[in-house]
Amino acid sequence: MKQWTEERCAEKPKELQLVAPNLFIQRRNITEQHHEEKDGQPEFTDFVCESREITESEIAILQSVEEIQTEKSVTEAIDQYTLQLMEEGVL
Repeated sequence: MKQWTEERCAEKPKELQLVAPNLFIQRRNITEQHHEEKDGQPEFTDFVCESREITESEIAILQSVEEIQTEKSVTEAIDQYTLQLMEEGVL
């Protein structure tokens, strides 16, 4: 997995794009930018985002980590709610 770099595109890019066998371009923070006419160049719109190369196995690892973090957040929320109920005398 490489570092995030800035990318500019003429059309809105996909968040995940297969570019070679087992190699993807992953994008995030895609924003549209409008440029006014300047120095004889006509106005135009492009898209700016962060992108990096990532393999299929790296994607799977990141998804597993995200699932673990989500499960942990849900468990912590349940624990906090249970503690609140105990403090209020409901349990």
